[in-house]
Amino acid sequence: MTVAYHEAGHAVEGWFLEHADPLLKVSIVPRLKGLGYAQCLPREQYLYTQEQLFDHMCAMLGGRVAEQLFFRRVTTGGQDDLRKVTQSACAQIVQFGMSEKLGQVSFDLPRPGEALVEKPFSEATAQLMDEEVRRLIRSAHAHTLDLLTRCGEQVDKVGRRLLEASRWGRIPALFTAQSLHPSVLIP
Repeated sequence: MTVAYHEAGHAVEGWFLEHADPLLKVSIVPRLKGLGYAQCLPREQYLYTQEQLFDHMCAMLGGRVAEQLFFRRVTTGGQDDLRKVTQSACAQIVQFGMSEKLGQVSFDLPRPGEALVEKPFSEATAQLMDEEVRRLIRSAHAHTLDLLTRCGEQVDKVGRRLLEASRWGRIPALFTAQSLHPSVLIP
């Protein structure tokens, strides 16, 4: 049940965010490491605005926030989403110069598995970076919570539809974006 609402949160969040990648399909059939998935069709794009990156963060937080809203708890299922949100926020603040408090600066982040031997910035700057990353993630979480609170009925309908389909052994709990779009679900 939690997986269905988690994926429904991603799906609904993606529909209502101006800059989110278009939703292709959503499923609660386990695949690879995940128990379900909401698959988006990424745009062929190389430059991103702050607004686009923010909406991507919100879409990634949609599953965890849906769990929070519908079950009053969160699970470990959104760990990969949180990792991606944190990486995006760090990149925006540290590499892309998208923090008013830090200004127009860019520092290299270590690659995965690589240690940062010597920081090219002070401890005060490192602390400010941490604060800005946390502020950005809190802001994305608050925006996601607000949107999914307003669109709770749609999340519930998508979640129930995924659960309903999974109860029929022969029917995979897989829907295309068109079949679950709010315009189809809401009379």
